[in-house]
Amino acid sequence: MPKVSLSLPTVLVLFATACTPSQMQRSAEREVDSILKQKSSRVPNAGDNHLDITPAKPVDLASLPSSSKDEAFLGDRAHIEKGARVIPLHEALKLAIHHNRDYQNRKELLHLQALDLTLERHEFNPLLTAFGTGRFENTQTPEINVLVRENTFTATGNLGLSVLTRTGARIATDFTSDFLRFLTGNVTQARDSVLAVTLTQPLLRGAGQRATLENLTQAERDLMYEIRNFTQYRKTFAVDVTSKYLRTLQAREVARNAYRAYEGFQGLLPQERALAAEGDRTASQLGLIEQAALRYQRIWINAVRNYEVQLDDLKIALGVPVETAILLDSEELKKLSMEDPIFGYEESIEMALTSRLDLQNRLDTVHDTQRRVKISKQNLLPQIDLTGGYQINSDPGKTSLNTDRRIAGAGLDVDLRLDKKFDRNAYKAAMIAEQAANRELDLAQENLRSTLRSDWRDLQTARLQHEAAQAGISLSERLLEQEQLLNELGRGSARDLIDAQQDLIEARDALNAALISHNLARLNLWKDMGILYIQKDGAWERVLKKEVE
Repeated sequence: MPKVSLSLPTVLVLFATACTPSQMQRSAEREVDSILKQKSSRVPNAGDNHLDITPAKPVDLASLPSSSKDEAFLGDRAHIEKGARVIPLHEALKLAIHHNRDYQNRKELLHLQALDLTLERHEFNPLLTAFGTGRFENTQTPEINVLVRENTFTATGNLGLSVLTRTGARIATDFTSDFLRFLTGNVTQARDSVLAVTLTQPLLRGAGQRATLENLTQAERDLMYEIRNFTQYRKTFAVDVTSKYLRTLQAREVARNAYRAYEGFQGLLPQERALAAEGDRTASQLGLIEQAALRYQRIWINAVRNYEVQLDDLKIALGVPVETAILLDSEELKKLSMEDPIFGYEESIEMALTSRLDLQNRLDTVHDTQRRVKISKQNLLPQIDLTGGYQINSDPGKTSLNTDRRIAGAGLDVDLRLDKKFDRNAYKAAMIAEQAANRELDLAQENLRSTLRSDWRDLQTARLQHEAAQAGISLSERLLEQEQLLNELGRGSARDLIDAQQDLIEARDALNAALISHNLARLNLWKDMGILYIQKDGAWERVLKKEVE
């Protein structure tokens, strides 16, 4: 009969063979990138072409234009914009996509989830193991008037291969070679090799693809959930950065308007003091004007400070060092418009229920719990495994295998699992989890309806506020002109002048606030409906034909 030979050194070489850390890193990256590309292609707007987690280069704004203007409304804080790089909204979004720390963390979490999946998939690949041991021993034994010393060398090598099939069957192959050599006295040695193949197939508990593939199935679905969550996060992230950008521009305009009011009263003071000296103004009237000037100075100082704080917060969101001087493009405010969606509330609900990725996750989670109920029910059955084995041994004192020296057998391993308390509880827990998942799905749908109702209210409120602010500006400008004219003629009231100025400032601030709020409300509506599509640079694109500019 033919003989099979595998030397111990061969086994040890296989055991010692290993890839370098850099090779391991590249292998992991290739596998993860392949998985992410495959999975994300099934999720609209998942951004599968830009999920790289390589650390970004330091922020470089040299290609952006710099500002040379000194803005008087910033007062002694004007240096914060001196030589500042002007960043339009689309550049701000691009910076945030590449440098925002939380955004990078979310991409890394996606890669970690993909790594978990590679491990679950690996369980169904042929798994090769190899190990060996070598040992030298010096043994000393006292006998009559003499010490007997004995030196021995032993070695063991093992090479194994295991495969888990989708039916739950595990096939394992194991080759073991033992070696013993006496190095003193009459040199003798002993050798022995065994090749064994075993098969274990569950028949009841743990049998079948559903039970065997449960961990892999859940890992596949968990990665899909994480991709959907990341896609929804990208939409929220773009809206949040846009909101920070526009609100910072709004804070800058508030500071500018506050300075105008302060400057107006500063210009009015010399005239009022001259009129008071001539007796045309009472001390109380002059005091009101002076108090108003001081009040608007405080408002202006606080407005500049608030602008600086929001600007620094925006820098952190963009990943720009806070010491870097940047200036937001005020032209972005001119691009805003009061547009209403081309659809209504009911249509938005229908679109959201089919487009929202987090709702898809909730629905799939219900399916997960239903699947686990079936598996838990199957686990109530006894554990009965069909086993089989085939073994080839070497001749005594030799390492080469002799196919004539073989053992074959089959049998059943039975565990009646008479104590079913754990399995019973697991089954009931799985049923409770299914009920909870259905409630969570229902709650998510109701929360979505509530969110969309709020979005529509925000749109309507912003439009009404914008209309009121427009009317308020026209009225306030006329009233301020009248009060200034009356004041010049000595017939005006200091209180009326102050109120007219305050009304004009509030109307201007309200107009900007309403315009920004309406545009952000529209973006939030698109995002909450699941129809806000994010481009590679972080900017958004419209997906409804009539809304394409």
